[in-house]
Amino acid sequence: MATSSRPIVVGSGLSGLWTAWRLARAGCACILLTKRTLTDSATAWAQGGIAAALGPDDSPEQHATDTLLASDGLADAHAVRVLTAEGPKRIHDLQALGVAFDHDSDGRLALALEGAHSRSRVLHWGGDRTGALLVQWLIQCITSEPRIEIRQHTEVVELLRAGEHVVGVLALGPDGSTETLGASSVVLATGGVGQLYALTTNPLVATGDGWALAHQVGARLRHLEFLQFHPTALKLPGLNPAPLISEAVRGAGGVLVDAAGRRFLVAVHPRAELAPRHVTARAVAAADRAGGAWLDARHVEGFASRFPRATAVLHGYGLDPARDLVPVAPAMHYAMGGITTDLSGRSSRPGLWAVGEVASTGIHGADRLASNSLLEGLVFGERVAQAIAVEPQLRQSSTPASIRTFDARSDESWEHVCREVRQVMTAYVGLERSALSLERARRTLAELSEWTPGAAWRTRHQLLVARLIVDAARRRRESRGAHVRVDYPDHRPAAEAVG
Repeated sequence: MATSSRPIVVGSGLSGLWTAWRLARAGCACILLTKRTLTDSATAWAQGGIAAALGPDDSPEQHATDTLLASDGLADAHAVRVLTAEGPKRIHDLQALGVAFDHDSDGRLALALEGAHSRSRVLHWGGDRTGALLVQWLIQCITSEPRIEIRQHTEVVELLRAGEHVVGVLALGPDGSTETLGASSVVLATGGVGQLYALTTNPLVATGDGWALAHQVGARLRHLEFLQFHPTALKLPGLNPAPLISEAVRGAGGVLVDAAGRRFLVAVHPRAELAPRHVTARAVAAADRAGGAWLDARHVEGFASRFPRATAVLHGYGLDPARDLVPVAPAMHYAMGGITTDLSGRSSRPGLWAVGEVASTGIHGADRLASNSLLEGLVFGERVAQAIAVEPQLRQSSTPASIRTFDARSDESWEHVCREVRQVMTAYVGLERSALSLERARRTLAELSEWTPGAAWRTRHQLLVARLIVDAARRRRESRGAHVRVDYPDHRPAAEAVG
């Protein structure tokens, strides 16, 4: 088939939706693919808000300083400055378009404090419904935009190349048929990898598709070992995904207690419950192993009005935060690394772009500062759209057809492999790792890969991503940010940390 001059955007979280919409607003028609529905994304689950330096005592420079500190020395300073300097502009764009961020009683923007932030700078919309409301609003924008063709229940099975260039995708549609779609550019906005773990806050679609697709065409990936665990996911049997209790609850005065009712983080970090996430998560995990960990929000004023989503979730499980301690445990939440890109989203493979959690621009380093992820989607989604809209595109006379065949139901009998992957990653590649645990994970994943057939392509994608994470964790022989090696507890010089 003839190559389309339209870019293809894969994924419908904030990054994908904003990129597609801004492409259209720049006069560039595009195709938006999502493997379930437009509302199936981590953004739609996000209880946290958007961090931006808008307060009178704040500045992009201070926001950058906090981001760099949270990254444990691994973020790229220039990328961070781009994020924090352009962030307020993107917030003003949203406001101009009608997004009604929460205001205080004096009519000023209500700016919340979250962990590792030195200033109150997190904006919310509808309390803890920021992500869901942003998704609903953007869906209204893109569905009324004639330049965007939307295809739901459509999976990308593989990326297509002509020489060194990515020129399209092989897509599996809702009726089980495959179709070769040519594209001037392919933008991966597929989100994270949380479903490789037994306990995660990520939606069911977060299976690492983008990393697998990019790796298979030779695009560079980096920092895959840095996986952030949210400290306060609701701990109840059989929950997948596990609802998180927003960090903003702790910013509003909620505290973490152990089985004896003791605030255990006071002895761990000077900022106690507002310590960086990797510190808080490890402390919660230790308390959980010793008898349990609970979030005590009983004295947080106006909890139900400030956190309506969390209140509804907790009530659904028979818990009243005004009366009950809430059982919590760390859950896989966010991937700091990903497909290596420049500051306009270009990967190392021509024609392939990445944005959002699937990408690695360098802004997160070894640990992400709370509520920087939605800001990242806006800032870098804008940059991707503007770059693609003006960049000359390679045009092939035809798009190479895939010679592989795919069955939409081929993975159904291999779900037990995915369950074992989740168990292996949780047991051996979780909050704490060691040479022994990583070697066990490597061997088990290699064995699973040997006898999982190629026809089970979704399962093999998950196995590939799990193995890439393990390999990265084995190479980094130090503890830094969210990557903790109990056999290498200290930071190492850069040349020695990764072998």
